[in-house]
Amino acid sequence: MAEERLVGLLTHSNREKGHQHPALLHGILRPVEAIQEASTKRTRIVAAALRHYRTFGVGGTTLKDVSAASAVPLGNLYYYFKTRNELALAVLEECEHELRTLLQQLAPLAPSAWLAAYFEWLLADPDSAARLGCPFGALALELRALHDPAAERAAGIVAIYFEALEAQMKALQFPATAADDLFIAVQGAYAVARVKGDAAFFQVSVQRLRDRTMSLIDTASGTAR
Repeated sequence: MAEERLVGLLTHSNREKGHQHPALLHGILRPVEAIQEASTKRTRIVAAALRHYRTFGVGGTTLKDVSAASAVPLGNLYYYFKTRNELALAVLEECEHELRTLLQQLAPLAPSAWLAAYFEWLLADPDSAARLGCPFGALALELRALHDPAAERAAGIVAIYFEALEAQMKALQFPATAADDLFIAVQGAYAVARVKGDAAFFQVSVQRLRDRTMSLIDTASGTAR
């Protein structure tokens, strides 16, 4: 029930404030607007749904909203997605593509540089972080709270995110719980900043996490030498 109340509060708050999805989510994820320019109706529908899900939440988005935003008539939308669940799964497929694109960009980096770049990604757009929450975790949380059949698929995407972070911490020989602690702290910063609508809170919180983490890496490197 607490999760459902939180989801409802965030959805209502975003609706009332008229928040819009930024052109670039955190500066790295694929621009939704660019996807909407694609020639296929299906791609436009998925892009519009992703925008609405992240801005207003799954519970605050109707197929009519998606139809209007994608400029695809409602009857045609049903041709591509016969149920809301089919559409949600397509949106999650796009989310996973975004995440894997990000991870591919980070992949060539050594673990310490990977983490430094990861923090820069987190800090690239604190306003969006405060409005929308984690681009992967927020959607998974809402789907779980709504008991949506797509919740497991969303949880799988979050697992990919966490496992990538965990791999870097392990490579740096951090304690086994270090990835858990960092991931929880980041998600907590997203959640509190979103409830408060406070971008500065998110920015300061993540900067502290970054400084603490990078300091531990520097200390470990000095010890190794």
